[in-house]
Amino acid sequence: MTAAVGAALTMTAAGCGGGDGGSDRGDGAGKGRENKSDARTDARTDARTDARTVLLAAAKKTGAQASYKTVQTGQGGSDRSEMLYQRKPAATVIKAEVTKSAVNPDGISHMLSLGGTTYVKTDKVPGKSWYSMDVGGGGGAPRAAGYVPEFAGALAATKSTKWIAEEKIAGRPADHYRGTVVLRELAEYTGAALDEDLRDAYVEGAQKQGMKSVVIDMWVGKDDLVLKSRETGEGSKGREVINEEYSQFGAVPKIAAPAAGTVATWDEFISARATP
Repeated sequence: MTAAVGAALTMTAAGCGGGDGGSDRGDGAGKGRENKSDARTDARTDARTDARTVLLAAAKKTGAQASYKTVQTGQGGSDRSEMLYQRKPAATVIKAEVTKSAVNPDGISHMLSLGGTTYVKTDKVPGKSWYSMDVGGGGGAPRAAGYVPEFAGALAATKSTKWIAEEKIAGRPADHYRGTVVLRELAEYTGAALDEDLRDAYVEGAQKQGMKSVVIDMWVGKDDLVLKSRETGEGSKGREVINEEYSQFGAVPKIAAPAAGTVATWDEFISARATP
């Protein structure tokens, strides 16, 4: 794994003697050190290029985090959503840019989901700050968790996936991987990299957008956590892009429901909207 390899590379052999003692060893000793350095570099490169192992390990570790923040955007930074994800108990907070309307005059949708109930920020009900909807299930958790399982699994199942370079994401070093995923080929994949149900849902969603293939990029930090991902494809409506950046692993404040006295029911919200 990249973190283990990176740690090994930080170790250096202790020097012997003082002054210019190293130069007294002659060319043979110098070549020995160079050979060891080359071997470490080769080992690090081998670990980086083992894309399948790195990506699956990163997806597993990222998914096991207690919480994190996801910023999701479309092409050119459009359709921006800032999302907080909490694994146990499953909860999310989503602040998304939406079309301005009577319901969202500022163009921002602010939702909190917990225990099967979604709370939506509003100023339309006198004396209340939220209204609630019983949606059942996880209440938006999959979206806020991001597309790490799908993207990492699709990349790991694709033979074209390879290590591109070491780059920096938000100032942190990361290994960049890229692959071109052909959807009809992925639909027939039966290996361990991608669960069948997740595979089918991902392929179906992309094909409904008119896509035949997508390019997926993923950046994995030296601690084996996914720092960024991007999916790019040409669909029936033109170029489609999903960018995701991940941060604040394990550091998101605990997500709790709004105070009961600040929450209106769905019926109260509808009644308030209907009142002139």
